[in-house]
Amino acid sequence: MTSLIVLLVAVLYIRHLNERARTESNYSASAISEMVALALQFEEDERFYARLRTILDQIAVEAPFPLIITDTDGRPVFWKVPGIPFDRGYQLEDLRAIDLANPPSEDIARLIRMARDFREQRQSVVFYFPGSPSKIQGYVTWGQSDLAGRLGSAIIIQLVMLLLFFIVGILGFFLVKRYEQESIWVGLAKETAHQMGTPLTSLLGWIQLSQARLEDGADGNPETGRAYEEAFREMAGDVDRLQKVSARFNNIGGAPTLKRGNLRPVAERSVQYLRRRLPHRRKQVELREQYDEVPMVRFHAELIEWVVENLIRNAIDAIDKEQGLITVSLSYNATEQTVDLHVRDNGRGMSPSVRRRIFRPGYSTKSAGWGLGLTLSRRIVEDYHDGSLLLLDSHPGYGSCFVVRLPV
Repeated sequence: MTSLIVLLVAVLYIRHLNERARTESNYSASAISEMVALALQFEEDERFYARLRTILDQIAVEAPFPLIITDTDGRPVFWKVPGIPFDRGYQLEDLRAIDLANPPSEDIARLIRMARDFREQRQSVVFYFPGSPSKIQGYVTWGQSDLAGRLGSAIIIQLVMLLLFFIVGILGFFLVKRYEQESIWVGLAKETAHQMGTPLTSLLGWIQLSQARLEDGADGNPETGRAYEEAFREMAGDVDRLQKVSARFNNIGGAPTLKRGNLRPVAERSVQYLRRRLPHRRKQVELREQYDEVPMVRFHAELIEWVVENLIRNAIDAIDKEQGLITVSLSYNATEQTVDLHVRDNGRGMSPSVRRRIFRPGYSTKSAGWGLGLTLSRRIVEDYHDGSLLLLDSHPGYGSCFVVRLPV
């Protein structure tokens, strides 16, 4: 910020110097031109050219600005312009006879254009014939000094630098913010996996110990044994599920190994797991499956399974009707050369403002939500699988449809 202020002050100061240089240049050029014009109008025509050279040699040659003397029609008869040396081989008669529509050289054509521009910018004075103060003999025209031109270019360069500095600063700010956000989510995922590890290990040990004691001290009742076995089997399944969740979080910060396979078993496992946990009290939710034959793709099974579960959970939470419907489908997209997994619901849908923010880290429409699900899901699909996670459509009252696209 400080550097930006310093650069802005420097631009303003150079602009001030440029304006001052222009003013002083105009004043000096005007004064010299008026002296040249005054001297010329007291000379007889036959001595005009010789006197003109003398005046320019004595006064104008060292002037730090371009100077062009023309006749009344705009033909240059003498000049002092950087890059166009005055050819003393020219005679006054030759210069006065120049065809303005067909100049003899590119230099003369340039002088004619410059003199015309100077006159249009009112940077010229008139000189008259000797003894005839009303009969115009020609014009003394001048332009900006080289210093003023360079200062003007310096302002443009500094403004461009200021703009580039501002753009780079804005891009850097957003990149740093994005890096900080990603670091937070990665750190959160790693810490969650670490914190879940200890109780999971302990819980698994207690399950194994209880199973051993049940086998040693069974009361002989087969119903009791089967009941305990079923309970322990479900507990072991949930523990295995927790270990899988822990592994998913642990994979967020690294580079998971992708394997080629069929997405259908992954989708089926996710649907099967969540179907047993659908709400049944205030609303009924139906989970439908539609799977086409699709080519194999490269993916990490646990991470993609997590993405599908996140999308289905969000769809369940979005159901605001007594009869909810969620459809999970799998198809091949020949146009995009991808395998598309759609999750569509008939829930409350989203407004345009919500649709613009749903993938933003920390944004959630749930009162107890952290705003991590869709953010991490998009990171998994796009950063790790070179795919895309998109909201295809969503309208208030009509539901939403998300699609996961993985390249074939």
